[in-house]
Amino acid sequence: MKRTQKSARIAALMLSTAALAAASAAFAQEAQPQDQNAQAESGESGGLADAIVVTANKRNESLQKVAISVSAFSGEQIDRLGITETTQITQQIPSLRVNAWSPNLTIFSLRGISQNNFTDNLEAPVAVYQDNAYIASMNAVAGQLFDIKRVEVLRGPQGTLFGRNATGGLIHYLSEDASKDDFNGYAQGEYGRFNSWSLEAAAGGALAQGVRLRVAGRVEKADGYIKSRDTLDSNGALIAPGSGQDLGGKNGWAARANLQFDLAPSATLSLWYKHSEDNNVATGGYVFENCEYLANGYCDTNAAGLSDSQNGVINGVTAEKASPWEHFGERPGRLDRVMNSYQAQLDWDLGGVELTSITNYLKMDKTYAEDGDALPFTIVNVDSRVNFDQFSQELRLAGETGMLKWQVGGYYLDMKYDGSHAVTGAPILDLAVAGNGGFSLPKVDQQYVLDSKNWSIFAQGDFRFTDQLTLTVGGRYSKDNKKIDYKNILIDPTYAPQPNPKLLFTGKDLAAVVPGADEDHYGDWAARVSLNYQANPDTLVFVSWNRGIKGGNWSLSSNIAPQDFRHRPETLNSFEGGFKTTLMGGKMRLNGTVYHYIYDDYQAFSLAGGVPKVYNSDARATGAELEAFLSPSRNFDAVFGATYETSSVDSIPGTGVQFGPEFFPGAPDTQYCTNLGGVFRCDFPQANITKAELPNAPRFSFNYLLRYNRDVAGGNVAVQVDGVWYDDQFLEVTNGLGSLQKAYNVTNASLTYRHEDTGISLTAWGRNVFNKAYRAYALNLGILGVTSIYAPPATYGATLRIPFGASR
Repeated sequence: MKRTQKSARIAALMLSTAALAAASAAFAQEAQPQDQNAQAESGESGGLADAIVVTANKRNESLQKVAISVSAFSGEQIDRLGITETTQITQQIPSLRVNAWSPNLTIFSLRGISQNNFTDNLEAPVAVYQDNAYIASMNAVAGQLFDIKRVEVLRGPQGTLFGRNATGGLIHYLSEDASKDDFNGYAQGEYGRFNSWSLEAAAGGALAQGVRLRVAGRVEKADGYIKSRDTLDSNGALIAPGSGQDLGGKNGWAARANLQFDLAPSATLSLWYKHSEDNNVATGGYVFENCEYLANGYCDTNAAGLSDSQNGVINGVTAEKASPWEHFGERPGRLDRVMNSYQAQLDWDLGGVELTSITNYLKMDKTYAEDGDALPFTIVNVDSRVNFDQFSQELRLAGETGMLKWQVGGYYLDMKYDGSHAVTGAPILDLAVAGNGGFSLPKVDQQYVLDSKNWSIFAQGDFRFTDQLTLTVGGRYSKDNKKIDYKNILIDPTYAPQPNPKLLFTGKDLAAVVPGADEDHYGDWAARVSLNYQANPDTLVFVSWNRGIKGGNWSLSSNIAPQDFRHRPETLNSFEGGFKTTLMGGKMRLNGTVYHYIYDDYQAFSLAGGVPKVYNSDARATGAELEAFLSPSRNFDAVFGATYETSSVDSIPGTGVQFGPEFFPGAPDTQYCTNLGGVFRCDFPQANITKAELPNAPRFSFNYLLRYNRDVAGGNVAVQVDGVWYDDQFLEVTNGLGSLQKAYNVTNASLTYRHEDTGISLTAWGRNVFNKAYRAYALNLGILGVTSIYAPPATYGATLRIPFGASR
């Protein structure tokens, strides 16, 4: 009760402060000379308070004029932050979180909206775009960030203009392109702790009249920061060897090229090719934590079958305390991934009407191996592979007629997943006993081919009633047609009487019980209505309603009932109000938003019982965001962001029943678990978990950046401190206390010298300088404890950047 009251008071204070600031800005700016407003709009102050041009409405607009909750950083600002990976932007974007245990799968969360299931066939409700093309696979999102023009994060449903699965919002990475005629580019090298190094370079310019090229590339390598350790007894004798593989390493390279042709004074064709590789990356393991051992060798759980212990990282055999940056798994994991993307974009001004065509083809091949239990024995192993292809085509027209700005268009997406997801060990013991009468080392291999075709049509218009009042209305109708060919195969190499692979069931078998379970035909509409009031040239106030949609899919699980195989589509109704204002003659931007979410059939992921499934449940969320960008002088910049959110998911099934091996002969029964002779069966009485919080949704968060620079010795020296503080948050929607991440703060720092004449810069940097241990990912495995991955400890290094040509 005390926490709730305190949260309510802080939230009310934050919102009232934001409202007061917006109101005072509306009156104060009336008195400002018009030329000051124009200067602020053009961004001449030269600091972080400058209004960035974004494409949130699929046209170039000042961020301060867009009636959407948007955060954006330019390429220069990203360089200042030292961001070199697609997932690192989260610290300076309010309400954005990332949940990842390796580059294998990236799970972004916006305002608590995410899809935490780790199987490869699912799409996320937070859409990711790269250079105007949608990236459907969560396996293809993580990557190296280099030669970047801008990153935009749009919060809330964006289904009208962006469409596909943008229920929770979207993240758009925009690369530097070949739009500049003058020769320009840079070379950069970096070295840091854990023998981490990278080299990157980019160059571009005109090849001939009306023909331009830009190429860029980056290579990186690093040793793992989570060290492999053998399990030893109290006397130092070996109990079980570790894998010898340190986790969290890097080994990959990426390159891209952009070729632009001016087909006419009003038409440009832009061709992209992108390639990236990750080769034998040291990943696929965890640390073991939050387990209070019972007499049978399993972890204590609550009535829903979830580990509620909070005793931190331990050695899973000796139960002794361990470092969050050491692991004891015995099986080396790995990630191998190759991606190729081909894209053509045509922009053509037809005289009052602009035509845009975007054609994209993406191919990704990935294999992944994991020791899933964090113990030096084979309890849970996971092996997956997927060959993924997607083709998309967008065609749209845009124009302006009198009081109306409009856009209309169509979109087509064709995807194919050809993959397998194999699980070995404890999660499938019941299937092994039922199928073979016993087990030695059972494995279930789930093989699938998923075909998905989607088309949609959309339109949006901005009706300008007066110079101050605008109504935005948009809609999209989307149609999905999906089918899956699914096989569930049991393998046990030694156990009689069934040594050969045994087909347990197929998607057609499940469809025989629940007709249509192996197909999904879905059509629905997304919508946007926004009323925007420009109180003065520097203050925008807006209210909006957005309806977001996301289609259904399948839970690929070794043991699943026909009625749970396919989950239903989800729908989100979002009600928002906000303001954007520029203060101090353009030296400060202050933006705020409040929102309320009504979720129907929210797709909630649960690993209760060690079996991954997605369930539908209604949910609610209410929150607020506040961002401030301040550049009072050319020597000082500051960024502050704050968020508040409260949420509730109606009901998620608990574990129900979980099986595990008998670790030692004659192991006794425990509160919920019965020894059946070689196998334990655990029956948990709490059927459902109700009123849970959304995952990765802290009640409060606060991000900050302070940068001071001064001209010194023919150049400029800049000192920067930035970071983020997060309140307590659950890392899973099941809300077991074992997956609760306590509040923490992460602080980074850098010192940069830039030579005035050459533009050469040298940066010494430190990340997580106070060495805070916090989890980037956690899975609550019930009787098998909690497996987690901790973010890197304190790291430090230096970066040298050499610009050339027009970039100097």
